[in-house]
Amino acid sequence: MSLLRWVPHRGTLPPLPPLDRTEGTPVMLLHGLMGSPGNFERTARGLLDLGIPAVAPLYGLRGTVRIEQSFAELVAVTGEILVARERIDIVGHSLGGHLGLRLAHEFPGRVRTLVGVGAAFRGLPPPPNPAVRLGVGIVMGRGADDLMTRVPFEAAAPEGTRVVSLISDADRVVPAASSELGEVRRISGIRHEHLPGLAADIIAALEWTP
Repeated sequence: MSLLRWVPHRGTLPPLPPLDRTEGTPVMLLHGLMGSPGNFERTARGLLDLGIPAVAPLYGLRGTVRIEQSFAELVAVTGEILVARERIDIVGHSLGGHLGLRLAHEFPGRVRTLVGVGAAFRGLPPPPNPAVRLGVGIVMGRGADDLMTRVPFEAAAPEGTRVVSLISDADRVVPAASSELGEVRRISGIRHEHLPGLAADIIAALEWTP
């Protein structure tokens, strides 16, 4: 398995208005392992075109640090947003989906909708080849090591949070069994690294209202 399959296509995030200059429930876009906010370029532009407030934090040295460190960073970001807003929506790609689910449990009832985009809700099975497993950790950091597990992580939809999972039959990184949670919407022919760019599908899954 080529490690390049794990790396999302970059993109450039458009300027997002500060949340204190917007109205309505904000959408937080969470990139995946070795990702960046720019992975959501098309989706962010789609949200802006509709007047939907959005924030896209860069966390955990692009998700390569220990998962607990990335999670702590996002807890701080989310907590700050929720001081001013009653609820938020989250869109999470890969590792970002895993962390988004944890945030929904961390802030009960405050995450209105969680859209997992090729989300590693239950982690990733380690590669059968030990050399490849070692290579993943070396190249992609502790975040990748922490996400790999022989026994899938438990994953449950939090009470009060609507969960939608977008899953592609061409995803060769995150197995469908790890991504399936809540309402499942199937997509054909889109590779894992291209999933954050599916603006129309992601925005439709949000079913956003102010």
